[in-house]
Parts: sequence; structure tokens; C-alpha cells
Amino acid sequence: MIKRITIFESGKESEGESSTKTTSEGHLCAGRKKYSFYGETRDGRTELIITEKPVDEFKGHWAGLDLGITNFFSSAFDTSLPDNGRFMDLRVGKSAYVGLNLIQHCIGLGGSNDNIGIVTGLGLTFNNYRLASDYLLIRDQDGNTSYKESDREIKKSKLTSTYLTVPLLLETQFPGNNRDFFVSGGVYGAFRLGSHTKVVYDDGDSKEKEKFRDDLNLNSFKYGLTVRTGYKWIKMFFNYDFTPLFQKGQGPELCPWNVGIALINY
Repeated sequence: MIKRITIFESGKESEGESSTKTTSEGHLCAGRKKYSFYGETRDGRTELIITEKPVDEFKGHWAGLDLGITNFFSSAFDTSLPDNGRFMDLRVGKSAYVGLNLIQHCIGLGGSNDNIGIVTGLGLTFNNYRLASDYLLIRDQDGNTSYKESDREIKKSKLTSTYLTVPLLLETQFPGNNRDFFVSGGVYGAFRLGSHTKVVYDDGDSKEKEKFRDDLNLNSFKYGLTVRTGYKWIKMFFNYDFTPLFQKGQGPELCPWNVGIALINY
């Protein structure tokens, strides 16, 4: 929007007087708007032109749908399993992670050129741990998470958990058309909403499914580190739980991690 304002106008210029002209310009940000000023003074008549336009708002890249794979670290970036945790060996290609990032809130920190900011929100995360072995997950006589062998042929055995997740990220978007390249990193906290195991038996002519709703000593709360990056429509993420999957002393020390792509952003 452009506004043209005459500040002061004197009488008509006398015949034979010389004409003088001065100009000035400036910029001002107020709230979510940027104002540009251009002033022109000629022989006592001042005209001020004000151009108003919205400031580019910072918008993060968290809300949307994340799809990936999941696995475990026994210690920092060590994928080998401890002896007491080998029954949790996974079929990685069939162990899926789904992040449904429902709500996003952004706070820009870059002033009139908002290319850096804080991102938070609320979402649901689903981990499907598909076991590579034909074991059944159980609680042993001491109440600890363990396993047993089945006398029936098992086609599928998995553990599924659902968490309510809140992230806190710092995101930087690099200058350019539409700020296509971004990098963000931070932490997240999550509260467990539910968990269950599912077993599919294959008896040759028929299949039978069994589902058991048991937390199997899964931690109710967890926190971890997350990193996200992307260019245009290609977006990737990596999550690393600092909290072990099972409560201390009630199962093997395994920390889940997830890696994948963000298919939808809104």
C-alpha cells in the first residue's frame, strides 16, 4: 500500500526565483509490518510517500507427517545388542516409525528478515518394533521384560508404542527464493499413551492373531535429541531417545532411534 502525504505547502514561487529540491528516505519496522519512507521537498512544499508491506513471517518445518525406520542403540551410536537384549533384535526394514505432527507454533528471532526462530508443537509418534526372532515378549517371574519360545510357528511378532510428543527446536532458514534450505535441531519430550504386543501365528491352513495390552515396563516418559534438514520438497529427520526403552533394571538397556523423511508439511 502506498500513501502520498503533503506536509507543508507555501505560496506560489515568485517569478525569477530559483527552484530547490531535497530528498530523503528511510525504513521502519513496527509489529509485523515494514514501512518505507520517501520524502521530497521542493521550494517549501514537502511530499511524503509511505510504502507499507507485511514483514515475512518465520514459519518452521515440523508440522506434517514423518515416516521412517526405527532401531536401537545399546550405547551412543552403537547398534550392537547386549547379551540380555538379543531377543529384541529387529527386522529393521519392517520396523516402522510414524510421526503425526499435528500442531506447530513458531517464534521468529530475526526481526524484519525472519530466517531464524524457535519451533514447538504437539504431535503423536508411533513405533512398531518388528522382532527378527520368533520369540514372545513376556514378563518373567520377577516382573522383568523377557521372552519365551512358542510351540507354534510365528509369522510376526512385534511391540508397538504410542507417545504424545512436544518438541523445542531452533531452526535456521538460509536466504534465497522461498528460503528453500533449512536446518533445525533441539530436544523433545514425550509421554506414553499406550503400548501392546501383537503376534501372528501361522498354522499352515489358517492364521491367528493375538494382541496383548501390556506396557512390558516401557518408560512412561522419555526425552531425546532431534535434527531436521531439507531442501525444497526433500526433508529428512533423525531422532535419538536419551531415555532407554525399558525402565531401569526391568529390561535391557536399549535407546531407540529413528531416521526418515517428512512427506507432508503444512
